[in-house]
Amino acid sequence: MRQTKLATLLFSLLLASAPALAATQTDTARLEWRDDSHHLVVDARDGIVRVTTTEPSTYFGVRSGDRILRVDGQPVRRMADLTHALVGNKATRVPVVVLRKGDQVTVDVNTAAWSDVLAVQTPPIPQAPGAGN
Repeated sequence: MRQTKLATLLFSLLLASAPALAATQTDTARLEWRDDSHHLVVDARDGIVRVTTTEPSTYFGVRSGDRILRVDGQPVRRMADLTHALVGNKATRVPVVVLRKGDQVTVDVNTAAWSDVLAVQTPPIPQAPGAGN
């Protein structure tokens, strides 16, 4: 009986500490892309997706310092939210709501500008040995 009480107490302490443990975990991601004339860096941390760098400043439709709130009406809290909203969208331009210098601003983003950034590189299919002979 004493072991049962001890096990119950330990289990209760574990359950009570679970929210505190979950709160200390962070969801972080970085998207960085550069070619000869363009550079984009987007960071995501703790439910905030923020544009860190964009060069030239008007090419991607967002500016350095913008916090991305929604893409085409869909909330953006993680990098995956941003990529799914832009990759899955068939429109050539989508409305993106950002927080810029304390104000919510809606900008039209050209999805073509983001297509290279978000393109998924698929590795080539390996050939069986001797298949190329």
